[in-house]
Order: sequence, then structure tokens, then C-alpha cells
Amino acid sequence: MRDDSEAQDYLSNSNNKVQKLASELHKAFIKQGCVSYVKTIYIGYDIEGQMVAALYCREDRVEVALALDENHVSPVLIDATHLTWRSMPVAAVVRNNKDLSAAALLVVEASLRVKAGKNTLNRSSEFFAEVKKNKRLVEEGRRQKRK
Repeated sequence: MRDDSEAQDYLSNSNNKVQKLASELHKAFIKQGCVSYVKTIYIGYDIEGQMVAALYCREDRVEVALALDENHVSPVLIDATHLTWRSMPVAAVVRNNKDLSAAALLVVEASLRVKAGKNTLNRSSEFFAEVKKNKRLVEEGRRQKRK
């Protein structure tokens, strides 16, 4: 079995509520055969070198970018463009046990999708540059309205 101490260290730096939610999600990824690794601000999960997810512990929630279709519908999913993952366009936001149950199903789905080679999305640098430009234009419009 692979050493999991880095992931456990990452998880232990969160408050009890977030730590419990994130730990359950971590176990779900491992159960699906994912390999975990820790980067400074997230735990990454992959299968045979293909990214399945990135788990971020926030102050009051867990966010998990997932290798799902960008049009996937779930009450816990949000657009994850702000995380700038080329192949993970959506993220589950987990604040409680109800969200955790929904996210656990998405963990299985994302893992199966990667195992089957169905996660083919690869957003370009231009995509993210355009999103950033549009966000800046919207903010400038808001400032003009306030004047």
C-alpha cells in the first residue's frame, strides 16, 4: 500500500468539520483506485497518470474539482473555471453530510470516466485568458454603474 502520510498531514490542517468531510472524500477516491499526492494547496488524485480530481480544504467547505463533463448537473456542482484545470471543468462544493453523499457519487462517476478514457476535455490557455478578460470587463462595467 502506498504511503498516505502527506495526504493525512494536509487533511489534519483543517478544522474538524472540514477535516471529516475531506477525509471521507479522500477515502472514496482511494477506494476507486486513485493515487493521491499533495501539492501546496490541494490533494490531487489520478488513475494511471490521468487526473481525476483536486481536493481543496477551505475554511467552511471542501471543494473538489472533478473530471466530469462540463454540463454535468448536480446540486453540489459549480463551474470550476476559477481553478484553471484544463480537464476538470466542474467542482463539488461539500459543506455537510448531504453534500458529501452527492459528492461521493460524483467521485465514482469521475473515476469511472477516467478509467474508460472518456475525459477528453482539454481547455486551452486561450480559454482561460478569455474568461479572465470577460471577468475584468464585467467588473469595469460594475464600477462604471456605481459612479
